[in-house]
This record gives sequence, structure tokens and C-alpha cells, in this order.
Amino acid sequence: MPQFKFIAISLIALTTTACQLISPLFVNYNGVRMDVAHWINNQQLLSMQQKRSLAQLSKAHQKLYRIEQIPQDQKLAITTQNQIALHCAQLHVSEHKINQLQLIVFGKDKKQQILEKYEQEFPKVKLDASAIQCE
Repeated sequence: MPQFKFIAISLIALTTTACQLISPLFVNYNGVRMDVAHWINNQQLLSMQQKRSLAQLSKAHQKLYRIEQIPQDQKLAITTQNQIALHCAQLHVSEHKINQLQLIVFGKDKKQQILEKYEQEFPKVKLDASAIQCE
């Protein structure tokens, strides 16, 4: 009987590990910081679609990390990308998860400052429904 428990536990551990190794194949983490990709991938209760939405939002938000250095001529494109990514994330993920992601991307100390500067200094864009592409 102890051997059966050992085998069962080994199979469960192997299956869990295999799922963790396989999941990056369904989520494109290219362009996502390693620490953020690791956090997203370790969110066990999220579907692949939810993880893809968080990865898309992370890619867009990472461009805001050094917000004070963004040239004026790039602000419209960055705003559009961030609004699309946020829209897609809100379709699939809770506000709580979005806030958690933002804390990791921006850091606790800079999150509020970055989001306020973004709100104040970046253009307001009305999204065209046909231009929205969720990953």
C-alpha cells in the first residue's frame, strides 16, 4: 500500500509539473519581463485566455515604466496599445488580477505615480471596435 501512495503522488507531481512546462506554449511571453511572465504563468486558476490577456497588458504597460522618457511622438501609439490591452484584459480578468499585475510591472512605489502621469499627460483615445485585437 505505501508503494501505491508513492506512485500516485509521483504521478500527480509529474502531471502538475508537465502542465507548468506546457502552458508557456499557449501564451506568447515574448516582450514580457521574465519576472512578470513567471508570475502570470504561476497563476494556476487562470485559463490560457486569461494568461494571454495579462501578457498582452504587461507588454503594453512595460512601455510606461519609464514614462518620463517617452517622446511626444510615441505617446499616441503607446496610449492606443495600452487601451486595447486594458480593454482585452477587462473582458477576461478581474480588476483584482489587473491590479496585481500592475503592482508587479510598475512596483508598489511607482504604480500610482505612473498611472497618474499616464492619465494626465497621454492623449485620450476613443477605440475603434474594428481596431481592437486581443491576444
